[in-house]
Amino acid sequence: MKNIYLLLTLVGVMLTSTISDASAQRTPSDTISDHEYCDQHLTINVTQPCAHQGTTAPYKVGDYYNENGKQGVVFEVSDGGRHGKIVSLDEAYLQWCTDKQSDKVIALGLTNKSDGKANTDKVMQRYDKDQYPAFVWCRNKGADWYLPAINEVEAICNNKSAINSTLAKYGAQFKGDWYWSSTEYEDYKPEFCAWTVFMYRGYASDGNKSLDYDVRAVSAF
Repeated sequence: MKNIYLLLTLVGVMLTSTISDASAQRTPSDTISDHEYCDQHLTINVTQPCAHQGTTAPYKVGDYYNENGKQGVVFEVSDGGRHGKIVSLDEAYLQWCTDKQSDKVIALGLTNKSDGKANTDKVMQRYDKDQYPAFVWCRNKGADWYLPAINEVEAICNNKSAINSTLAKYGAQFKGDWYWSSTEYEDYKPEFCAWTVFMYRGYASDGNKSLDYDVRAVSAF
């Protein structure tokens, strides 16, 4: 069969076929003879939906975010929804710091209440960073992921209803328990305590760094 051009486009699960002709159209099951559609154009479009479709701005709080391999749920927006912050789809149950020896525990100077990335960067530059599992877990997701500061955890908590409705699609809703922030508790023994947020009730308090609490990672876009 000469002069029949085949264009195959892969885009998802549905197969459609269109045969352009002045007098007829055929379905994919039709047979094309050597002479009947000589010099015609055959187009086959294949579409295959992805489990995690890409998304684009503008975003609003509660939207699913999936760009450049980074996924999460939007909890804060700026610049008309073109920028903002996302919280991870998963979580962990970890200590803020593993060192329980009072003569070795120190305050790290993580005083930033609105920028958890600044706090996390300080920890990741330390020679003993492995003693801070909550921070390491967040950063292992990528260079722009971090343990959120106290104001960021509170922003997540304030919007947990919208965020949870999206997380529910992944079976990953907030447990409603205590969640770590990266901000040390300056009001009382910062060498031992950091700010935490009780996600169910929405209030913040100090938590002993050696205890296991829930952890969610955050990233800006």
